[in-house]
Amino acid sequence: MQFIKGIVIGVSAAVVLAGCSASGDNPGVEYAPNMYHAVPYEPLTQIVDKDAGQWLTSIEYPDGHGEFYNSNNWNVRVMNSPMNMRIPPANTVKRNKYGWLPYRLEKDSLAQADRIKNPLDSTAAILAKGKPLYDVYCGHCHGAKGAGDGKVAEKYAGVPNYNSDALKNISEGHIFHVITHGKGLMWAHGSQLHPDERWAIARYVKTLQK
Repeated sequence: MQFIKGIVIGVSAAVVLAGCSASGDNPGVEYAPNMYHAVPYEPLTQIVDKDAGQWLTSIEYPDGHGEFYNSNNWNVRVMNSPMNMRIPPANTVKRNKYGWLPYRLEKDSLAQADRIKNPLDSTAAILAKGKPLYDVYCGHCHGAKGAGDGKVAEKYAGVPNYNSDALKNISEGHIFHVITHGKGLMWAHGSQLHPDERWAIARYVKTLQK
């Protein structure tokens, strides 16, 4: 009995250790693999092995491929490769929904950013968009009125007051750049906010300085 128990423990330990041998595209042993592998095409991951997940397949695919296979065979006609995402045409540049080019100024280019004009208008709708964004992303440090008296400022000294002599004349391009890349104690928020949202906040901040 002890011998059988030892074998069971040994085999179980071997399975656990084998599951820890993940590397590269191999995730190791997966619990509930259906939760990790999407049936639809995924833009950033691609499995080209048609037999992948064959042992788990619960859907009858016309070509009989495994459940984990997620390559787009229609693109073979265009690119000679079953890619899910198509390569953009040469020399093209991504633009957002407003037709704006990507913001490419580096963090130390604040003097250049200071000369950039806000592409958004001054309508009430833009200010109405900027206020709640400011409240969520800025108010906890800079305060509801931009006086540098938010809750975070009570713990960390040095949060600037927008109405100070040093900042009252800064441009909206300056504000946009600092939101994008950060400055001093402030971390970058370019990954959290779309460009139009950053410009809306910049426009709203100027209203706090009036």
